[in-house]
Amino acid sequence: MIRTIPPVDRTTLEQGLRRLKLRHMRQHLDDINELALQEEPSYMDFLGYLVAREVEGRENTQKELHLKAARFPFYRTLDDFDFSFQNSVSQQTLRDLAELDFLRARENIVLLGPPGVGKTHLAVALGIEAVNQGYRVQFVTAQDLADQLYGALADGTVAQAMNKLLRNDLVVLDELGYVQFDAAGSDHLFQLIAKAYEHRSLIVTSNLDFQDWGRLFNQPATAAAFLDRLLHHAHVITLRGDSYRIRHRLTPPAKPDP
Repeated sequence: MIRTIPPVDRTTLEQGLRRLKLRHMRQHLDDINELALQEEPSYMDFLGYLVAREVEGRENTQKELHLKAARFPFYRTLDDFDFSFQNSVSQQTLRDLAELDFLRARENIVLLGPPGVGKTHLAVALGIEAVNQGYRVQFVTAQDLADQLYGALADGTVAQAMNKLLRNDLVVLDELGYVQFDAAGSDHLFQLIAKAYEHRSLIVTSNLDFQDWGRLFNQPATAAAFLDRLLHHAHVITLRGDSYRIRHRLTPPAKPDP
């Protein structure tokens, strides 16, 4: 028995797409219909196009949600980084890291240098690339992490807070060096790095050389143990030079053409 395809009105079609949760097809229904009228594809090609459009829309939506969840302080990529000004770091090295082999190998990245040389920019750029490739990322400053850990300590939820953070594939810990940790803070920060060791990747930025990290922790032994795990599988990049922010402040605005 040959079945005939009955005509369908716009309202019924939209209701069906809504029930099936095919939001992107429903939102672009007019464009899809116009394209079909112009190109007259085969039924199989047209169905394939519909499915591809829905998949693409869902992937973009998921990417937007993951970018929002990552809590990056700004959106900047490697293409936005001025390697001509900050020439102490190899552009090729960063491009290679953006391939994310370090993330798949559960390795870390440590970016060292004085304020304003682009450490956070590079950390965010690599984090955004990880999100674009489907990984879960969390950005947190050392100050915010300390506040979270002390808050969790007060209500006995430290383990839950750490596990929540380490559910991400990549944790970007920014500005380690501006906050000194007491005995409890040092212990919990060490626990975090110990839990992440060989299971999750970290990107850490710091204004301090490694020999000065001892003053961040309550005991030098804790700092040594922290560094031992952080650096065992790590790419260390040291940035030097002048601050971007100072350069922009000192550069006079361009004069308009006469």
